[in-house]
Amino acid sequence: MKRKVEPSNFSYSVRTIKGISQVLEDMTTSLKEAGFGVIETLDFKEILHKKGLALGGEYKLLEVCNPNAAREVLESSPEIGLLLPCTIAVYEKNGENWISLAKPTSLLSLSGSPKFFDMGLEIEEKLVNAIQKAK
Repeated sequence: MKRKVEPSNFSYSVRTIKGISQVLEDMTTSLKEAGFGVIETLDFKEILHKKGLALGGEYKLLEVCNPNAAREVLESSPEIGLLLPCTIAVYEKNGENWISLAKPTSLLSLSGSPKFFDMGLEIEEKLVNAIQKAK
């Protein structure tokens, strides 16, 4: 059965009262407890500043990975690796701080494979729980 992705389902976002630095620290801890590691943290405010462009608020993008899930995906279908790693943004918007996840179910549904969608569902649940714990 083919599943349809709705654009409104692309991300999961929550507001937090914590500062950006504290959220990043707490996200790293909760992700580790869930079996994920932070591969890299991109600081878009800094990146754009180096290009001579201003960004009004902080915007950090965490590239996160569960090594076992990544290996399974890559061994099954190397092309699906284009949808890796999972991304979580920590940013300022209208004076508030937010955490957003690009939902693995939305991304992996692009493969058309129920197997990958189901894997995405499991990964997404763990990431949402990690976000809830860190927020």
